[in-house]
Amino acid sequence: MDPQDVERTLLVLFRSGAPMTASDLARTMAFGQGWLGIDEADAVVAHFIQTGWLRSEGDAYLPSRDLAHVQVPLSWMPRPSRLLDAQPPGQAPPAPTPAESPHKAPKSITEKKTVERESDDPRVRLEGRLIGFIARASGLDRAEVQRRAERKQHALRPCTSWLGLALVAHDQGLDMHAIVDALAPTAQA
Repeated sequence: MDPQDVERTLLVLFRSGAPMTASDLARTMAFGQGWLGIDEADAVVAHFIQTGWLRSEGDAYLPSRDLAHVQVPLSWMPRPSRLLDAQPPGQAPPAPTPAESPHKAPKSITEKKTVERESDDPRVRLEGRLIGFIARASGLDRAEVQRRAERKQHALRPCTSWLGLALVAHDQGLDMHAIVDALAPTAQA
């Protein structure tokens, strides 16, 4: 595994250079950055301590490696699985066994839509059309609209997929009256 996500995460967390407690690190990841839920953030911090990415500094922690070479691209977010599976610094990850696939295939958009269509919320049935409308009106492709909506959902945690799409439409400067009307609970697919 490439340690880049861990290094970038630590660089963002320790931007000030000051030591941080485990609870402050978890709160910053969960609430300050919106990367993870609080339970997941607690698990990541514990894993970083256990694997040696963080070193003790009194009652707090600092990164165990120099991060001066690390650059964080604009709008970068860590993948939680990479943080939870991080190997100790400088250690190569174990090779996958033949039964394991080195990369898990992401759920396809059609699989996701099938699951979402089972919802009782009538707005879920409108998502495909709404994605298409936002894509046409903004000039983005459908996959990019979906990706941005998913990022909004992840950042806001209790956010529904259709609300994520509405926020993407707003970010793109689209007329929100039509979108709000389309997402009214009484709207028909």
